[in-house]
Amino acid sequence: MKTKYVLVTIITALCIIGLFQLFYNGGEGYPEYHLSVGQIADFDLVAPFDFQILKSDEQLQEEYAEAISQADKPYTFSPDVEFEAYRNLDQLFDYIWQARENPNPESVIQKAKEQNFHLDNIYSLLYVNEDRINSLYNSIKNILSDLYKVGIYQGITTDSVLIVNSYDSEKYPRTRYFEVEEAKRFIKARLSSTALSLLENNLDKLVMPNLVIDAVQYARLQEEIKKQINPVSGMILQNEIIIRKNQRITEEDINKLNSLAQEYKARGERRSSLMQWLSFMGLLVYILACLFAFNVYYWHTPYRETYGNNGTYLLNLGFFLSSLMTAITCKMLNLNASLLPLLMFSISVAIIIGFDFAIIYSIFSILIIAPFANWDSFNLALLLTSILLILSLMRNFKSRHDFLRIGVYSFIILNILAFALGMVSYSGNELGEKFQYLLQNAGYSLISTVIAILGAMGLVRYFERKLHRATKQVLLELQDFNHPLLKRLATNAAGTYHHSLIVGNLAEQAAAAIGANPLLARVASYYHDIGKSVHPELFTENNEDSSEFYDNYTPEESADIIRDHVKEGVVLAQKYHLPQPVIDIINQHHGTSYIRFFLDAAQRKGEVTDLSAFRYPGPLPQTKEAALVMLADIVESTIKSKKEVTEEEIVKILDDTIQRLIREGQFNEAPITLKDLAKAKEVMLPILAGIYRKRIEYPEESSL
Repeated sequence: MKTKYVLVTIITALCIIGLFQLFYNGGEGYPEYHLSVGQIADFDLVAPFDFQILKSDEQLQEEYAEAISQADKPYTFSPDVEFEAYRNLDQLFDYIWQARENPNPESVIQKAKEQNFHLDNIYSLLYVNEDRINSLYNSIKNILSDLYKVGIYQGITTDSVLIVNSYDSEKYPRTRYFEVEEAKRFIKARLSSTALSLLENNLDKLVMPNLVIDAVQYARLQEEIKKQINPVSGMILQNEIIIRKNQRITEEDINKLNSLAQEYKARGERRSSLMQWLSFMGLLVYILACLFAFNVYYWHTPYRETYGNNGTYLLNLGFFLSSLMTAITCKMLNLNASLLPLLMFSISVAIIIGFDFAIIYSIFSILIIAPFANWDSFNLALLLTSILLILSLMRNFKSRHDFLRIGVYSFIILNILAFALGMVSYSGNELGEKFQYLLQNAGYSLISTVIAILGAMGLVRYFERKLHRATKQVLLELQDFNHPLLKRLATNAAGTYHHSLIVGNLAEQAAAAIGANPLLARVASYYHDIGKSVHPELFTENNEDSSEFYDNYTPEESADIIRDHVKEGVVLAQKYHLPQPVIDIINQHHGTSYIRFFLDAAQRKGEVTDLSAFRYPGPLPQTKEAALVMLADIVESTIKSKKEVTEEEIVKILDDTIQRLIREGQFNEAPITLKDLAKAKEVMLPILAGIYRKRIEYPEESSL
């Protein structure tokens, strides 16, 4: 492995360690114990000194809630509520006066309804004298005044009510005051039938509880109760065993460990510099070992040659980001490790690089984030199992980019495994309690899955373009005839365009027959001659008179002009960000073969001084797909150059072309065998025969 990759490994390890120090140690150097509920302790812990066991936040909150529920809440009379009731009464009668004066009272009734006033029963009041309405208003207001002087309450269940004012406080029986519904019955009993019909549907706006909690006094009460709660639940004496090796960690154990950590901080007893240094170095060695093992593995895979330095940088960046996500999930959000959206990186690696590599990458990711997850083996195992299972299922998907299905499967798999393993490890008797916990985790896992899938969609989309990866999705998009390069080829070089379509059909069928990538073979065939779209008139398939152009040049110069279409094709492919495998086939589809037409012309004139002047520069085809595109390109061009061909002649052209390419060594660097070439010939023959077979001449129609 090169020094560059070793340096990347070291820098990544230091960044991850720095992240750990930032989130977990904070640079303070106090002893901490990273254990979680349900974990099996792998050490004994003895109390180094006497210390108090502090109650957890949940315990303190429960005690506070219990105390506040039993305390007498301070109530006071709110003048604002009474004022609001009188204001609503005034508004109600104001609508009545408007309806009396309006020739269309229904419009006023509708306007009042928009403000939640119901005036459906006011028609009897539209024609009575004004004194009657004023009398009605005064009687209602007097009744409301009596009610509010006594006091109206709602939701008070205690037998007595503590009333406070600026001078003192005193308890009174609850029965001394009106409950809201009781107050409504009181007012209904004292109203005339006319007034009752008016107010029946408006009482909620007139009768409201004015006996309310005094906010200032209640805040003081809350503070006093908080001060009265004892934060200590017990004592641990020096040399008392806190944790026993091989015992399951409980909530109580976690409380003791947190109390011990707080006591260390209170005493200012930091870990010794030596222990801090050894802890740092131990974790650094562990992270370095994981990263070094992964990068050595990557170094010996063919993926390194494909992605090079960029692949190394991005994969190691993924480890760092995984560690950061774990720190946020487990430290800041206090969630378990199984809810990490780690699937984001695993899916991305599987789609962009490959499933086998994604499995290895996922395993190393789990190893690297383990310290950030407090070495929570249970949840990490659950997370890894779910990732490996979804990667296995993805192999059978017709489209690796089916993110919706991946997300649904991920959510289901994670929750089924969490339930199954949760039942195995659960030692309690309250099944409902366990179900509630699993249901809560299901909500978190849904959020985690959505984040993972959306993140994977963005990463895959970006890096498919960035790394020029020929994934199925990218190739399907390139197969679209509306692609700018194919539209340009069809418009500027129609002959080359049709030639490319036939080559694509031949190469695709041959690739499928020998186990190569048929989609890559087809797409690369479509684009293999895009360089000819720059100067289409120079090529015979686009211009029958192209030979007149070359009459002005020597055969060597003409060969150089023809050769340029490969370079120009590569430039166009790079400009339009075609994936690298397609660019490679554009560059390799002629290999180092001769430009025979001009070589023969030069030999007839005796002007050949350098054979390399009539060769394509290469490189030779490196893949089966490139070799098949070369073969299909030559065979199709040769057959098309003949006026008429029989099936026997097509067979001979195929055999001669294969033999010549083998003799010239054009297939020496491609992993293609004679058996593969025989199969390719077998599937190409019926296609070529179908295209170029002479048809029966139709008789001309005679005019009647």
